[in-house]
Amino acid sequence: MKGYIYIASAFGTVNRSPCGQAGSSIDNDPHFWTSPPTWGICRNDLRAGANVGDFVFFVLPRHGRHPQMIFAYLRIAEKITHVEAFARPSLLLKRMGDKVPNGNIIVDSTGGYNKLDYDKHLYKFDKIKNHYAVGDETASRMLTSKEIQALAPQFVSTLSSIVGVSGSRAIDIISRKGRILTARQVRLLLRWLRRQILSTTGTAANGAWHIKPPHRACGRDTLPRRARRPSACRLPDRF
Repeated sequence: MKGYIYIASAFGTVNRSPCGQAGSSIDNDPHFWTSPPTWGICRNDLRAGANVGDFVFFVLPRHGRHPQMIFAYLRIAEKITHVEAFARPSLLLKRMGDKVPNGNIIVDSTGGYNKLDYDKHLYKFDKIKNHYAVGDETASRMLTSKEIQALAPQFVSTLSSIVGVSGSRAIDIISRKGRILTARQVRLLLRWLRRQILSTTGTAANGAWHIKPPHRACGRDTLPRRARRPSACRLPDRF
């Protein structure tokens, strides 16, 4: 078992916005909006090397709606292709559509590029389509905005201590391209997260128990066109 941690620069918020609300665009990868949690588009270079049982820690950008902090973690239960993911009834809500949040299965019914990705990741479609990670629902979790706010002040110093790299910013420790974690580092990071979440909320944080249940997604008639388009995955800025 190993881990990965990277800054998901395109991810804006862990909150769901009402249909039609200004700025209501919600990023779709990693996809914790319906169960099971999945990771299928961003950082395909990391996902290609990941194995079943590995953990992935997703970090918010430095300048966003929430303070910079781990906003979710996922234990990989299975790795499949996007074509295989599209065919699974259990992943039906992960298919792309004219909705917010969008799905993160990038193929259409023919196995080709889904036009509802709006050309955001067309340039690397051939690489993305080969790797789709399905998370273990009992060992994956998206944090709430309250939890992020409470844990953020300790995040950089704790990560620095666990990884053994000094730095005053998350990017100094993680780097723009992300970082591979040892099994020991994964265990220490999970222990810190779970203990701190328990002390903050009084609720154990062993799994993704709080993932929002499936619901009717906002569609074409209720959202401005700009809000319906997914964000493009990108490496974080250096500063």
